[in-house]
Amino acid sequence: MDDQKQDKKPFLFLIFTFLLTWGLWLPSILTGLGMDLGINAEAYTGVTVPIGAFMPLLVALALVIKQKGWKGGWDFFRQAFDLKVKPIFLAAAFAIPLIIHILAHYLAPLLGFPVAKTLFPAGLGLPSIIIAIPYFFLMLIIGGGQEEFGWRGYAQAPLQKRMGVIPASLFIGLVWGIWHLPLWVMPGDGHSTYPYIAFVIMTTSISVVYGWLYNASNRKLATVIIFHAMSNTAAPLLPFLIQQEGMPENAYWVYAAINVLAAVIVGFVVLRAEKKRLLEAPAL
Repeated sequence: MDDQKQDKKPFLFLIFTFLLTWGLWLPSILTGLGMDLGINAEAYTGVTVPIGAFMPLLVALALVIKQKGWKGGWDFFRQAFDLKVKPIFLAAAFAIPLIIHILAHYLAPLLGFPVAKTLFPAGLGLPSIIIAIPYFFLMLIIGGGQEEFGWRGYAQAPLQKRMGVIPASLFIGLVWGIWHLPLWVMPGDGHSTYPYIAFVIMTTSISVVYGWLYNASNRKLATVIIFHAMSNTAAPLLPFLIQQEGMPENAYWVYAAINVLAAVIVGFVVLRAEKKRLLEAPAL
């Protein structure tokens, strides 16, 4: 009975995350679909999108507290500060997003897709690499890193126990992409400038890399939080977007393809490790 309850928890997490996030965003969604609610939808979007980004963390934390109490909730939360991890995995958390974005940034123009030199404001009068440092810490806390408490910290382990590492990672990535869907219709949000299907391909594929890093680092949540924050920092530092009015963001397909390539490489590593573990397992 306990195993059955354990299996249901990640799906309960996903249900509540969608209900609470999409419920919060509903006025902007309805306005974007053509309904006149008499509100400033762009302002509402600007306030509620950042709040919604905390729902994976808040839902996961609430479920842990319900099961294990406040101490269990604190133990779950403080995983983010556990940096007792092999340096190679911390290096991977920083380096892999940079490599992916470097490839997309320089390959896209070679394929005929223009991209911006940087998306950081030129008016600040500072080099982009300097601006990227405080921006990275912002991404850790409120710019995406906090989502990893839910996607990897809460859902990954029970789902991969049920499905396997790669299927669970692909499933989480697909759900993660679908969770973002309202942003493509909400007034005032910039996601609609690039193709949604390419975005889902990206989240689904890169989730394999997240899953590998989380497991390889002995399930250290800090590694995937850093990975997520570094990805969101590299996006304006080494953009694959042009962000000029009237210009299609076709270079996003290049970025999505590079994420797929990364997933294939990492997936091969995961499968090879699983095969080796099975061969070395003692016979019953």
